[in-house]
Amino acid sequence: MGPKGVLFDYGGTLVEELSFDPRAGNEWLLSRASHRPPHVTLEDVVARANRISTEVAGRRDQFQIETAWPALSRLIHDFFGIRFDLSMAELEMGFWKASAQTRPTPGARGMLAQLHRANVALGVVSNTCFSEQVIRFELGKHGLADHLAIVMVSAEYSVRKPNALLFETAAARLGVQPKDIWFVGDRLDTDVIGAKTAGMTAVWFNPDRAPDTSQRADLSVADWDDFIRNAL
Repeated sequence: MGPKGVLFDYGGTLVEELSFDPRAGNEWLLSRASHRPPHVTLEDVVARANRISTEVAGRRDQFQIETAWPALSRLIHDFFGIRFDLSMAELEMGFWKASAQTRPTPGARGMLAQLHRANVALGVVSNTCFSEQVIRFELGKHGLADHLAIVMVSAEYSVRKPNALLFETAAARLGVQPKDIWFVGDRLDTDVIGAKTAGMTAVWFNPDRAPDTSQRADLSVADWDDFIRNAL
C-alpha cells in the first residue's frame, strides 16, 4: 500500500543548502537599523552572534527544543542597543535573503506534482529557527510549494525532530493517520527515528547510497524516481 500522505524534511531533502552566510545577514540588518550606537561594529555583532549560536542554538539537538530567530536576534541586538523600525518578520526575511542560497534537489518538483495528481496529501516538517513564512518563501522560489498543504517549522512549535510531538502534530494538521504517512528525510537521527517513533513509515533520502548500518529506515531511496516507484 502506498501512502495517503507524505511529509518531507526541508534541507538536504527537498532543497540542497548551498551556503549560509550569517555575516552577510547581520550586515544587512545593521544597514536597516534605525539606531546603532556609533561604537558598535559589524565585528562586534558577528562575535555576539557566534556566541549565541554556540550557547543557545548549538544546544538545540541536545534538548530537542527550538529557539526562534526573533529571540536569537534580540539576544544580539538588544545587548548593543540596536533598534529597528521594520517588523521582526521583515527583518527575518531580509536576513534570510542576504544569508541563504539553496537549490532544489533534482526531480523534486516533478515528484511533488506526481504525488499531488495521485491525491496524496503533502507537507514539510523542518528543524529550523526560521518561520514558516521564510521556509515557504524559499520552497516557493524553486516551485516546490504549490502542492504543500502544510509547512511546519520547529521554531513555531518549540520542539525539534526527532521529538514525536512534532510528527504527531504534523499528521493531525495534514489530516492523515500516522500509519498512512511516509516521512522522507536525509537524516537517520532526526527524520527516520522521529518518524518511526510517531508510527510513520520512515524513508531515508540517501543520494550517496550510504549503508544503513542501524537498519532503522523502512525504505532507503537514492533519488526521487526511486521514491515514486515505491510510493505509487
